[in-house]
Amino acid sequence: MVVLLVGLTLSHIASTAILADDHHDAAVIASERLCADRVGVFARQLDQTPTEGRAGLAAALSTPLLSVALASEAAVTHTHADDAEMTIFLEGFRPFFDEVEHGRVHVVHEQHPSRIHQSFWTKLLHGFPEDRHLKVAFRLTDGSWANFSVAMAGASSLWSPHSVISALVMMIAIVVLTRWATGWIAAPLSTFARAADRLGRDVKAPPLSEAGPREVRQAVAAFNEMQSRIRRFVDDRTRMLAAISHDLRSPITRLRLRAEMLTDDMPRQPMLTDLDEMEAMVTSVLEFARDETAAEPSQNIDLSATLAAICDNATDMGLPAEFDWPGRLVCSCRPLAMKRALANLVENAARYGDLAHVTARHRGDAIEVVIEDKGPGIPADEVEKVFTPFYRLEPSRNRKTGGMGLGLTVARTIIRAHGGDIALANRAEGGLRVSVTLPQAHDRNAAA
Repeated sequence: MVVLLVGLTLSHIASTAILADDHHDAAVIASERLCADRVGVFARQLDQTPTEGRAGLAAALSTPLLSVALASEAAVTHTHADDAEMTIFLEGFRPFFDEVEHGRVHVVHEQHPSRIHQSFWTKLLHGFPEDRHLKVAFRLTDGSWANFSVAMAGASSLWSPHSVISALVMMIAIVVLTRWATGWIAAPLSTFARAADRLGRDVKAPPLSEAGPREVRQAVAAFNEMQSRIRRFVDDRTRMLAAISHDLRSPITRLRLRAEMLTDDMPRQPMLTDLDEMEAMVTSVLEFARDETAAEPSQNIDLSATLAAICDNATDMGLPAEFDWPGRLVCSCRPLAMKRALANLVENAARYGDLAHVTARHRGDAIEVVIEDKGPGIPADEVEKVFTPFYRLEPSRNRKTGGMGLGLTVARTIIRAHGGDIALANRAEGGLRVSVTLPQAHDRNAAA
């Protein structure tokens, strides 16, 4: 508001000064020419009038704005007007007299008598008027002098009631309009501040309404997406802790019972088995929570090459996996994290679905990776639950077959951290389809 107020006010004052100067120049020149013409007409009338009749004519020609007096000598003896103004008066006399030299005409300016004794505040109220009192002495043909005293409009002052009122009206308009404009512009920022404070206290707060100009809608959409990711992150960690609490309860209970019933001849292996199971769970949880790849820098990679390497590794482990190479698919991601996520999905499909058939393609501004298997699929009511930490579909996926129930959880966490998503759906012909969407690099031809 201050920048606009100062800038526009200075611009307004400068514009007013330029316009006032142009108006003054045109008005003063026109006034001087008119004055020179009137003085020339009056001088000719006096010159052509007999001497005995000139006094009466001078009295008749005098007005409050132009007084005429006859004398044997000039009322002013020096010319103080500038050359341009003197030229205007000489041209005003020449149509009526044959010869008009400089010595025949004297022109001086004086402050208007009515302004001399005015106080500062009176002059301020009237805008520091600069009215001029013009004195002209012209020598007639017989050698006598006609002395003219003319009140003329002088240079207008920038400081005038009209200019001050104009500036005040403009300043008030600027303050009102900029106050409204800045409030309108700052409203989304206030909304973001309140939303950020609310998010710090309640991660499940409702999303902001995406309304307003395009830039504001984009910012709101980004904020809502950030809030959604934070909510998913917190939910994943909450579910993980809940799963730990649930799954550790059984081995702890068994250990307590065995400890209460422990005798010297009882086998130790069941207790060691429970301890191993608890250690494996804790280790898996720490790896999931720590996510050592989170600090890995992002770079452009060829996702097709990564998927081919994952399928080759699965085949080397004795897991059936195949990949339809579509050409280069440039993706900006954290390479190790992305490989970990996709490897979990491919190995799950190959291990529990008899075959992992992987395809990838461009889909608009994203890359879609589809992993299909020939297994039994997942019940509809279990599709979302399988992403819960330590959740296992019995009996095919259990700890005895090597699973801890964190593969899908880790995969979705990594993929969503890259701005993508993952969806599961049962195929009509049987088996499960895993669809992964990822944002592609802006430069598809960038080096991997």
